[in-house]
Amino acid sequence: MPLPQRTASITRVTNETKIQISLSLDGGVLLPYEPTEHFPAPEDPKEAEAAKHGIIPNKDARHATQFTATQQITVSTGIGFLDHMLHALAKHSGMSLAVRAKGDLYIDDHHTTEDTFLALGAAFTQALGPRQSLVRFGRGDAPLDEALSWAVIDISSRPWAVINLGFSREKIGDLSTEMITHGLQSFAQEAGVTLHVGCTYGDNDHHRAESAFKALAVAIRTACTRKAAGEVGAGDVVSTKGVL
Repeated sequence: MPLPQRTASITRVTNETKIQISLSLDGGVLLPYEPTEHFPAPEDPKEAEAAKHGIIPNKDARHATQFTATQQITVSTGIGFLDHMLHALAKHSGMSLAVRAKGDLYIDDHHTTEDTFLALGAAFTQALGPRQSLVRFGRGDAPLDEALSWAVIDISSRPWAVINLGFSREKIGDLSTEMITHGLQSFAQEAGVTLHVGCTYGDNDHHRAESAFKALAVAIRTACTRKAAGEVGAGDVVSTKGVL
């Protein structure tokens, strides 16, 4: 019997940002966004009706939109390089992911990036549900040309993050490199995970960042794998404490 799909659809609204996320840890069809005044329904009646039942591709996020038979991905934060990294994270982790954001980008990229990662962490926690039957630990390694990165995650309910990507420039596109580090820290905080990510070497900061997100994606995919009935650990909390 197939395991139930782990999904969440959340809205995070602050004075600085309005963010919606729909997530499925197991790929497949996404839940529709929650109705909100901050994101009006599409003007096209057919699209508006379709959006009540699931995610529809965001025409403003062409680069970071990829719908296949097994995955739905569409990301539009207003920060191109952030969209690119979240697209890579979703694609290589096997998740389906929809993100849309309205932020105070006239100030800078801080609030939009931070709140997007906080919302992603909250959606991750909600979709994950009870932390049972999980592999729990995951490691990923990913090269991108001359760059090589690694990531280790523990779905532990103990938020902690050590991020060392060794960037040499202030921004990649419109995304501050410091916000890549802070964003991953924010995700770990809200997702309740212990996260270590590092770039071993690389001359190009775009490659450093992208290889890091791909490595994290592989680690998440491994850690979120569920143990099927009959396997050791199926139905169990994978902890000597008995709780996570």
